[in-house]
Amino acid sequence: MKTNKNTGFTLIELVVVIVILAVLAVTALPRFLNYQRDAHESRADAAFASFESAVNLYHAKWLSEGEPASSQTVDYGSGDIYPSVNGFPITVGQAPSDQDVPFNGQDCTELWHALMTTDLTISDMDANRPIIPSPTDIVAWYNSSSQCIYHYTTGYSEEEMMPLMTYSPITGEITISEAHNNPSE
Repeated sequence: MKTNKNTGFTLIELVVVIVILAVLAVTALPRFLNYQRDAHESRADAAFASFESAVNLYHAKWLSEGEPASSQTVDYGSGDIYPSVNGFPITVGQAPSDQDVPFNGQDCTELWHALMTTDLTISDMDANRPIIPSPTDIVAWYNSSSQCIYHYTTGYSEEEMMPLMTYSPITGEITISEAHNNPSE
């Protein structure tokens, strides 16, 4: 007499496995999604810390060269970077005519490129559109206090707060925080 033994899973076993996989997916998926956010935050932090280090190195070089006037360049970075009266990088390519230099996004972008060697892409902001969506990693802007503002945009949506760095070329002060998509907020 032949016995026919079917090998396989019962319906109950399959349901139990599906439930276990669903529970794991619900608990693990948010953690994996946060890794991508953490990676973008870390990249922004590293870029902003590098910029701050470059500003501090420029200032140290300015001091070591005997505090040259704002009409003279300091031998640091790429291109001709001119110092403010306090020795912080303020303009690229031409000496500042006055310490109340009216900045624009392009000036801030040029300053970033002159001080930094990075694979991040950067552009100046178009005043007629929001910061996000952006084709570049960083969008440069300025405010009425003649400060460069750098928004890290990669991986952020319009509703989210994004990393932001404010740089004052007159005082060398750098502030890192978060901001909304609209530069006027």
